[in-house]
Amino acid sequence: MHNYKKGFRAEHELMKLLESLGFATLRAPKSGRDTIDVIACKRGAIFAFECKSWATTVRISERQMGSLFDFSQKAGAIPIVAIKANNEGWHFLKAEDVRENNGVASKNLMEEKSFSIEFFSNY
Repeated sequence: MHNYKKGFRAEHELMKLLESLGFATLRAPKSGRDTIDVIACKRGAIFAFECKSWATTVRISERQMGSLFDFSQKAGAIPIVAIKANNEGWHFLKAEDVRENNGVASKNLMEEKSFSIEFFSNY
């Protein structure tokens, strides 16, 4: 499957999942090009997501990380890396943890620091 279509589908799947938890969501136009992918808001909590759909180790460019942190700072959002792992569902990481790991969401980092969609049901 073409990477753009795969990413587009993953972003929409994440939006539907967050909407089922009561979030208002928005997919950013031109996502993947100097902008974030998805914004989710609920009762004043704002999350900015960089979404990846991969079967192996996820790498996020410094440019993408910079865009995520820049937007999040301006909007007062919490920056999150959302990873759709094949046959495993969604995993979420704080963007700071990914940045500290040189933009790599390795298997070890995922095992140590990722959290599930249930985290967002607390909002």
